[in-house]
Amino acid sequence: MSKCFATRMLPILPYLLACLLCMPTAYLQAAAPKKFTVVIDAGHGGRDPGAMGQIAQEKNINLGVALKLGQKIAANFKDVNVFYTRKTDVFLTLQERANFVNQNNADLFICIHTNAAENRDVCGAETFTLGLDKLASNLDVAMRENAVMLLEEDYKTTYQGFDPNSVESYIMFEFMQDQYIDRSLSFASSVQNQFTQQYNRKDRGVRQAAFWVLHKSACPSVLIELGFITNRAEEQFLHSTKGQQTMADAIYNAFVEYKHQVEKKTALNTPKTTKTTTQKSRSNTQTEGKPVYKVQIFSVKSILSDKDPAFKGIENADYYKEGNLYKYTVGEETEFQKIEEIRKNIKKKFPDAFVIAFLNGKKISVKEAREME
Repeated sequence: MSKCFATRMLPILPYLLACLLCMPTAYLQAAAPKKFTVVIDAGHGGRDPGAMGQIAQEKNINLGVALKLGQKIAANFKDVNVFYTRKTDVFLTLQERANFVNQNNADLFICIHTNAAENRDVCGAETFTLGLDKLASNLDVAMRENAVMLLEEDYKTTYQGFDPNSVESYIMFEFMQDQYIDRSLSFASSVQNQFTQQYNRKDRGVRQAAFWVLHKSACPSVLIELGFITNRAEEQFLHSTKGQQTMADAIYNAFVEYKHQVEKKTALNTPKTTKTTTQKSRSNTQTEGKPVYKVQIFSVKSILSDKDPAFKGIENADYYKEGNLYKYTVGEETEFQKIEEIRKNIKKKFPDAFVIAFLNGKKISVKEAREME
């Protein structure tokens, strides 16, 4: 470097140094990946005790398990943000809980509750995802958990006229589409597997019900019923520190399994649509630039024969691969109302079927598709 050039550089050296010092921080902030975020919701609280046992209140059991679960996740996963809707005995509305989930951009929402029944012999754990299952027992659980709305003033305004005690109000969920249903079911299945196979709790299965707090949360969500506070043995178990830690450990193990599954899905955001050689669909030129709706009927780990009994007589089913699952669909329409008619026509054979959407071969949310339509 010549002396002349070095002399000219001296006045601007402080400025260049300042830029160099600032650049690494800016680049690191831009490159830092978003942490996986889980929101844990201890049901009820404050003036809402939830279900009552002989020695325990539901709100305290829920909080004990929620805190133990969150502490274990935080201790073992530095790349996970753990948030609680409540960490103390306070009252929160269902809408406040859902708002908290959405404000924190949660990747998973875990609601923890304790069940109750008039029959004191009933026991066991069950995990719910969002949906409309018309089984009376599922509707009863949803009504009981949604009934916390009644503690709010002018609840019908907040919840858009929804009445938790009216069966008619639940009809709205029949036409609801949940874009997170697959991942919700995956986590729910892992939770039940841990409860029953690893921790010997009685299995009441994975179920669907119309919970407002799940409906309004924009992420994979489950509501866990740990057991029955009205069953003497289960109440004592869930009231104990050991019992609460056992249930927290089971949910934690399911979380570990679920998070690993999510991380393996490299094509999660841009799944490719794949067809078998014997299956036909509309050409891409007919739907280019338009959203396409399909009805998803089930997911499996390997491709099925066209004559497999799982199709229940339905022909010309397509599939697409997402992660390590092959997801079968029927119908292909560019109008939502037409695909909704197909879903209604097959719901007796496939009650859990739901509408999905694609744009130019890439999966998008039904909400996005309807806005484009």
